[in-house]
Amino acid sequence: MTQATAAPPAAARSARMPAKAWLILGLLMTLLVLNYFDRQTLSILKPVVKTALDFDDRAYSLLTFAFMLPYIVMYVVSGRLIDRFGTRICMTVFAAGWSIANIASGLSHNFAHLAASRAMLGAAEPGAFPVVQRAILNWVPVEHRALAISIATPAGNIGAILAPPLIALLATGIGWRAAFVIPGLVGAAIALAWWFTDTRHAPAARPAAQAAPLPSEAIADRSSSAGALLRDKRFWALAAVRMISDPVWYFYLFWMPGYLQERVGLSLAELGLVGGIPYIAAVVACIVLGRTVDRSTARGHDPIRIQLRIFAFSAALMPFGALITMTSSATIAMIIITVVVAVCQIWFAGFYVVLAGLFPVKVNATAVGLLGAVGASTSLVLNLLAGWILVQFDYVALFAGLAILHPISAVILMVVIGRSRKAGAVQPD
Repeated sequence: MTQATAAPPAAARSARMPAKAWLILGLLMTLLVLNYFDRQTLSILKPVVKTALDFDDRAYSLLTFAFMLPYIVMYVVSGRLIDRFGTRICMTVFAAGWSIANIASGLSHNFAHLAASRAMLGAAEPGAFPVVQRAILNWVPVEHRALAISIATPAGNIGAILAPPLIALLATGIGWRAAFVIPGLVGAAIALAWWFTDTRHAPAARPAAQAAPLPSEAIADRSSSAGALLRDKRFWALAAVRMISDPVWYFYLFWMPGYLQERVGLSLAELGLVGGIPYIAAVVACIVLGRTVDRSTARGHDPIRIQLRIFAFSAALMPFGALITMTSSATIAMIIITVVVAVCQIWFAGFYVVLAGLFPVKVNATAVGLLGAVGASTSLVLNLLAGWILVQFDYVALFAGLAILHPISAVILMVVIGRSRKAGAVQPD
């Protein structure tokens, strides 16, 4: 049973999210939509760009590597930059950087130029995610924090939903280069809007006059250095979980469109009609569960313990993913994929809620960056090995293996984080 803590004062329970916080949240969501939109452009226009710049599939794999390697490196670096220089300058630089990289991709006239543009895109994009974490902690009161995180985190899915039809429209109507350049110009404009909106004088996420510290924050405030973060076994438990569970998301993101066409029999047009359903379901699920955590927190319950219960329940659904190879029904396959994608996004949003409660604000962006790099690294390895595994064992082995990763991760979370919460409830600082 969830252990209750002292109920927050009435002022904290009734506090509304400030209008400026909603504006910040809206800009964060817009930037995440553009972030995912821009990274999808090349994969959607792959046949056209290959012909225009005269390269083959082996060269295309190098473009993927050119994106992923700096992406992983900058996931580590960006968190520290944000904790050092703040969200205003960092998000402006990151968003302007990936927008310029997208424009440069559209203006490329040979493979080398395109590869350099993809590397720049990979270096700029990962910083958006720790910025989201830190900006929400800066601007959003604690009683609305889980909802804000759950709204912002899956916003990138909207970019994944919008990319195929809009990119195709731009490419066929104006030309493939416009599909890169126009979104890049939009991104540059939003980056400028962020600079003038995210002022340096952000209000405290939860003024002391409004609410007493939660036990999780009292424990977290013992130390606020990056070194202390790396010495905390709870952080390493989260790192192990991201290392284990993140590859599920990246595999479904990169391989499921092909699986649905090659094995289930969907045409490209049919895929375009139903391909966004899992992402829409994921957004709805994240918002509903984020609101649930906020309401429970307002009633005095520990938000992290509630989030751990959500992790455990959702992980129990993941073994259904192993059944996908047993059906030839497109409907059943889409239901299974929707469940898996929704759970992956619930976990991503949940990690931000847990980090916000476990560690001080000043190291949250660093934690997000390090964990993102760990997850992206193991995901890169899986995607490099996936082709060989398919040749040797087909999809059955892959889906069966992926189906148990979240349950294993849930056990780690309950053992390490769950026990630390019990200790904190018995002997709070």
